[in-house]
Amino acid sequence: MRSKMRHLTFCSIVVICVIGISMIAMAKVQGVCSDCHTMHNSQNGSSVATDSQGNFVSSTYAYLLKTTCVGCHTGTNVPGETTPKVYNQAGPLYNGNTLAGGDFYWVLQDSAKGHNCLSIPSMSADSNLTQAPGWHGSGSPVNCGVCHKAHHIYPEGAHGDCSSCHERVSSCKSCHNPAHHADDSGPVVGKSGGWYRFLIASNHPEDDLGVKGIEDDDWELTVSSSDHNEYNGSSDPSGGPDNSMSHFCAGCHGYFHGIVQSANDDGHSPWLRHPTNIPLPNSGEFSSYTVYSPMAPVARDPGLLIGMSGPISSVSPGSDQVMCLSCHRAHGSPYPDALRWDYLSNCWANNPNSGCGCFVCHTQKD
Repeated sequence: MRSKMRHLTFCSIVVICVIGISMIAMAKVQGVCSDCHTMHNSQNGSSVATDSQGNFVSSTYAYLLKTTCVGCHTGTNVPGETTPKVYNQAGPLYNGNTLAGGDFYWVLQDSAKGHNCLSIPSMSADSNLTQAPGWHGSGSPVNCGVCHKAHHIYPEGAHGDCSSCHERVSSCKSCHNPAHHADDSGPVVGKSGGWYRFLIASNHPEDDLGVKGIEDDDWELTVSSSDHNEYNGSSDPSGGPDNSMSHFCAGCHGYFHGIVQSANDDGHSPWLRHPTNIPLPNSGEFSSYTVYSPMAPVARDPGLLIGMSGPISSVSPGSDQVMCLSCHRAHGSPYPDALRWDYLSNCWANNPNSGCGCFVCHTQKD
């Protein structure tokens, strides 16, 4: 009887644990360890590890992994997917089976349509550029210090030395530092969860310059005004260090960031470059942007984001901010400069068009 009681108690605990796990939305990685790892890269006389194209290889990878970042994240996104796919070899359907970051497929077709991540097979460096747009070297308002503290070396040398780190996005780890076992159930994911989408360019544990945000559980495969990522805005529009998405982008694109874009360096019109990490004005045509649009997402004031339990469908001009991802995809899109919409065909002044993201904020220009 005592043995049966112990058995029943154990079973009850297991059931409770399973139920508890099922109620947690897309937190740290779950599943069989061998889905990702191989002990000796040998099974039944054959290799287990594969390269980024799915070919079996005798070489092994760090952390006993079975394949590369690209090897895991290549394919077609489908409902219920547990691993986001950022490279669809056959050609993705934009706004159909693509995710929030877009897809590197289009960059292979045209290097001007996204980031030239050289981890992708057959990807080449950008043929049009010798440095990142908006990079001004040591004269840039933000540069290496955005991502690195003094005397720290970038993991695995992905950037090379400091003088050349601006030249191209050379690998997945140029932007992401994977922490698949960190608990990112948040809801606001920060340092303890491995940072929002693992966005931190240094793997030193004392660094606090990663991105914070709320992660949509299917990476925006399905997306609406109430179903989307939530991005952290800036706590320092002058360009100082913070945990905003745009400040992270400014590590390479420094002159496209902060109040330096305004003619009078005061964060107000007239602008020299489109504002980034600046609150959407609560006046004129901008005050009409009150329902969140995934076509032109906003970043939240950090004081608001920290108290949020999930995505919200409203926009608050005067508080919510314009950011880099308001206009661009992080990986790539079918349009030049990784724009979120077809700027060349759909955006004409005094011509209403729901396919033009410019009109989401500039509500009276169409």
